[in-house]
Amino acid sequence: MKKELDRLAKFASNLTYDSLPAEVIARAHWVIRDTVAAIIGGMQEPEVTALATFAAQKHPGSVTLLGHGGKTEAGWATLVHGTAGTTLEMDEGHAFARGHAAIHALPPALALAEPHNRSGKELITAFIAGYEVAARAGMASRLRPVVHPFGAWGVLGAAAITAWFKDMDIADMAGVLELAASYAIAPSFATAYQGANVRNTFAGVVNRGGLLAADLYELGFRGEDGALQSVFGEILGQSFDTLPLVDGLGERYEIMRGYFKPYSSCRYTHAAVDAVMALNTKQDFNLKDIEVIEVATYDIAANLNDPSPQTPLAGRFSMPYVVAASLATGGAGPEIFTPDLMHDPSIRGLAARVQVTEDPAFTEMTPSQRPARITIKLKDGNHRQHTVLGSKGDPDQPMTELELEAKFMQLVSAVIGSSQARQAWDQLGHLDDQSSLCHVLALLVPKDG
Repeated sequence: MKKELDRLAKFASNLTYDSLPAEVIARAHWVIRDTVAAIIGGMQEPEVTALATFAAQKHPGSVTLLGHGGKTEAGWATLVHGTAGTTLEMDEGHAFARGHAAIHALPPALALAEPHNRSGKELITAFIAGYEVAARAGMASRLRPVVHPFGAWGVLGAAAITAWFKDMDIADMAGVLELAASYAIAPSFATAYQGANVRNTFAGVVNRGGLLAADLYELGFRGEDGALQSVFGEILGQSFDTLPLVDGLGERYEIMRGYFKPYSSCRYTHAAVDAVMALNTKQDFNLKDIEVIEVATYDIAANLNDPSPQTPLAGRFSMPYVVAASLATGGAGPEIFTPDLMHDPSIRGLAARVQVTEDPAFTEMTPSQRPARITIKLKDGNHRQHTVLGSKGDPDQPMTELELEAKFMQLVSAVIGSSQARQAWDQLGHLDDQSSLCHVLALLVPKDG
């Protein structure tokens, strides 16, 4: 374990902008833009706005709160941004890590770059270092099914970024990672199924813990030897394989294997939504003619089977609701999780006719593929069927640049206006030309913020 941890620490500690391949830097620009959009979109939810306002008023500091306009301390900023970025379920993810590395990388990178007037190149480098550490830790971990990944290995990404900004050497970087492992929390996946929005705070809490770990390490606190194995392979997980920590390290960048999310729901529902969208384009049946909708998918996705979710978060983790609402409206963005639509009798009735089962053959295809098959059985005995083997936004079926831009504009324009959003989009695409982040961050808050 120590050998692999030291190699990972060496990579993160020594990473420089000039050592990064051009395609990795280009990908980072896209992931940063997408994560900013998810944060700003999520910031508008009432409880997230309240959290941001509390942080700015009670813990003022020098870190800008995106989509809000207040400023707070670095630790509070990582908490707020981590919470905002996961609330709409639209943040970038990584299938092989079985989680979301970017939301554990951008909030701490922004929180540490801004107050110390670091450049866009430094932000990008730190972001990639944190993403790589987080994603590889996720790939190494086999978390227990009851554990939500947002509160687990992501703490290591935040800690690595903090250590990078502190210019720690290899030994200290490794020490910070071992210390940070102890600041993972006990995140229950049931919170998502039940719609308990404490789940949306998990990423923010461990992001803040990553910053704390690096500070405590400088003060003389030390972690457990073999902490990654202990925490992520025994306590929160069933096993921990050290090979993914170093396999292809410095040659294969995990940020290149992430996915973008076109829909505002758990990624496990996306293959089913893609299948629904394909069937919807034919428009050769009416909703009133549907007898039953059968969803066959892989094991984890089949667990998302609550037909009557009571909160937006629960709705985002409900295969029956997401399938019914996307079939009825033709969309699967944040708009299908409004209270009115979630309690619409016709959609509720349709969701009650959705049956979700596991197809073991589909389970065998994961995590490289995440399939679903939709079969719509009509009252006249006919049926419509469509199968997809992956989801829109995966590396093998990517969202186009225009689609990613449209997603950004949809989430951000509503908050800061279309003209300012356009400027922000352009500036975020040229971060490495900026000696300071002041200008772009000023664009990412409302004009009266």
